[in-house]
Amino acid sequence: MKINFVVSEDKSSRIFSDIFRRFMDSGQADIAISEQPVSGADIYHYHRPQLETALMPASVVTVHHDLDDPDPFVVFDRFAERYREAHTIVCLNSLQKEKLSALGYTNTVVIPHGYDDAFFVKREVVTFPSDRKIRIGITSKRYPRRFKGEVLFYELLDRLPTELFSFILIGEGRSKDARYIAGLGFDVECHEIMPYRVFPSAYEAMDALLMSSTFEGGPANIPEAVASGTPVICTTVGMVPDMIFDGRNGIHLTGHAEADAKRIIDWATNRDGVFDILSKGANEVRSAPTWSEVIARHITLYRHVLHERSLMDLVWNDQSSPVRELSIASTSP
Repeated sequence: MKINFVVSEDKSSRIFSDIFRRFMDSGQADIAISEQPVSGADIYHYHRPQLETALMPASVVTVHHDLDDPDPFVVFDRFAERYREAHTIVCLNSLQKEKLSALGYTNTVVIPHGYDDAFFVKREVVTFPSDRKIRIGITSKRYPRRFKGEVLFYELLDRLPTELFSFILIGEGRSKDARYIAGLGFDVECHEIMPYRVFPSAYEAMDALLMSSTFEGGPANIPEAVASGTPVICTTVGMVPDMIFDGRNGIHLTGHAEADAKRIIDWATNRDGVFDILSKGANEVRSAPTWSEVIARHITLYRHVLHERSLMDLVWNDQSSPVRELSIASTSP
């Protein structure tokens, strides 16, 4: 089976490159990556369908972004017709599926991002540490649009006591936040670049991951946190409702800084045992698939699409063959 990943524009994407590499390394299909569709592929999988004027037959598209994101590059009208042309729309989360369903799209399936089980494993349950500061981590690139939740994060910082919390920041551009945080009096550690193999130890160093994004398709750090047994303090966007359960393996933020800061402080002081509850829950919850499972789900989807395409070809060929037409003519009055 030959799968053509169509990127539609020769634009670098670390996320796409990582996904494509995993498919190629799996050896489960012949993968071709191209800016435009190549001839002879069995399945065409588009990753920027808004840049296309039409899709090839037997096509699949993935929704990599938040459907509520107002960025002009991903405004919904640019996708609408291509989504209708696609055989299947792959959603990364149930929020995308529900949104598309409300708009009349029924050709959807949910296949989230996964985690690499060669690196990420559940850590031991962390009991409440009364002798040190609680460490909150952020693992994401900083973007100029600040959709990764910097506004809410800064509002929270104004309400969190410096003697109770410290921070570890990982991601390009995060040194800007580190300087601001340090200026407020917090202890902070920052790594703009970190090898992927080191990420598991970074999660182990956190008491919780903070993900305060306004818009997300994923993000990738959610399955990583689930896989490593790290509680997540997060806004309810992207894959969060599918993987992070409020009061069990994380805290759902409301976006109201005063109330959210109070819940974070309650967790960090183990009020009503909530720190221990979330640590235990994070160790138990297994809501994220491995990348091997993600790839297997895609391969199953591709085979289903190919099977339906083959059936349609048989019907079309049967109805359009001269023998069939002659048979119909001979039995007509």
